[in-house]
Amino acid sequence: MNGPEIFNFTIKSVPIVVNQCLQKNSLKLDEIDYVIFHQANKYMIDYLRKKIKIPEEKFYMNMIYTGNTVSSTIPIALKDSIDKGVIKEGNYVLLVGYGVGYSWGATIIKI
Repeated sequence: MNGPEIFNFTIKSVPIVVNQCLQKNSLKLDEIDYVIFHQANKYMIDYLRKKIKIPEEKFYMNMIYTGNTVSSTIPIALKDSIDKGVIKEGNYVLLVGYGVGYSWGATIIKI
């Protein structure tokens, strides 16, 4: 795996898919209660959060406890955040996945 190439792909693609997802759902970022990204690595997640201007208090990161569990990172983080009471019923949550095979995607769910 070419780490720098994956990083460059990710920092270019993820902001675009986030904006497209918000537009398709007629929402603005400040209307989203919480954001969960694929837990690839701390540096990349922090970089993306800052680039997209997601407030730290609306951004969930649990990889320091679980590591990168590949395709399971988003469901694990979502379950963890709900169990801890961080995300509550009625919240809008933006989920963003990226990585394997240069793929990416985003969706918004209401808990």
